[in-house]
Amino acid sequence: MMNPIKRWWNAFTGREQASVAVPVMDGKLKPNRTIDDAEVICELDGLDDLCIQGQDIAITAGATVYLLVGNQPQAVYQAEGLITAIASPKPGEWVIAVEGKALRFLQSGGDEMKEVMRWTPPTDWGCEAINAIHCEGESAVWLTNGAERQSVLDWKVDLMSLGSTGMVVRLDRSTGQAEQIAQGLPYAFGVCAHDGDALVSASWGHRLRHLRAGASSPFTAELPAYPSRLTRSSGGGYWLSCFAVRTQLIEFVLREPAYRKRMMQEIPMNYWIAPALSSGHDFLEPLQGAGVKQMGVLKPWAPPRSYGLVLEIDQDGKILRSLHSLVDGENHGVTAVQESAGHLWMVAKGRGRLLRVDLAQGVSNG
Repeated sequence: MMNPIKRWWNAFTGREQASVAVPVMDGKLKPNRTIDDAEVICELDGLDDLCIQGQDIAITAGATVYLLVGNQPQAVYQAEGLITAIASPKPGEWVIAVEGKALRFLQSGGDEMKEVMRWTPPTDWGCEAINAIHCEGESAVWLTNGAERQSVLDWKVDLMSLGSTGMVVRLDRSTGQAEQIAQGLPYAFGVCAHDGDALVSASWGHRLRHLRAGASSPFTAELPAYPSRLTRSSGGGYWLSCFAVRTQLIEFVLREPAYRKRMMQEIPMNYWIAPALSSGHDFLEPLQGAGVKQMGVLKPWAPPRSYGLVLEIDQDGKILRSLHSLVDGENHGVTAVQESAGHLWMVAKGRGRLLRVDLAQGVSNG
């Protein structure tokens, strides 16, 4: 535990944990318009997650699973509630999370998917915000639960409450045995396993963490964004989606408990000083002075309330390149990403768009 005197001194001087500084977007993070210029495959209200298995591309929107047929979404499964994640262990089989509380195992059959198995975590785990699934082989299923006793939709509440109850679970499908691999994470949102180890996105911790032998250690440096779902890249590293980026204003609010408490009690959630998946739809939205439009134009370097960001990270946790949708762009709130056949597929949840980028064209960060 940090020395109380040191904690007080840091709060007084604004150092270390009390600092409102945010890492600079430069070098490999230098902004570009790759996501803004991406090909729009389709648009769906509530579009959230993506999974590619062989030639099949599945996406989720609301309570429905869709398969792309000639770049057109075709509904193949209707759940009883909001679908909050999807993955696939092998061709023809899929795993989804429903209402963030339970898993459904599906099999493709003709023009629809049929349920073949269910799994529900123990009640005392408080596992009610399953937001990402990863299949390691055909039997091991990894999942992240953002926060205890809160729904997937209440992620802003968890951030403003300084939540740190995220969880990583590994389920052995063949035996039905489940194990809590990690707990107490600052909003777990995305996991990718490999050779018994795993990487997990700790969103409020602003980095990926490496889970190995029951221990957790930082995998990336501190990021200027809130990381979410991740997948393997063809180069042996990882593609990481970031659903929003950090600002000094939000960092400041997070360090003001009295203000946060009143804001949460008195102001509707959509108008909190907090990250957003999309913005610019309502004049009541909060903004900083540098974000005011000048001559009818919102400057690309304005403080972002919402943003689009995807990172490619190597096996050592270093950023190789980044793809952006700038402040004045539209494809914000990227919550899922996957590489397939030389293309990068992305879900821009803020706009409800499925996007595709040709990686052969290259991405410039310089």
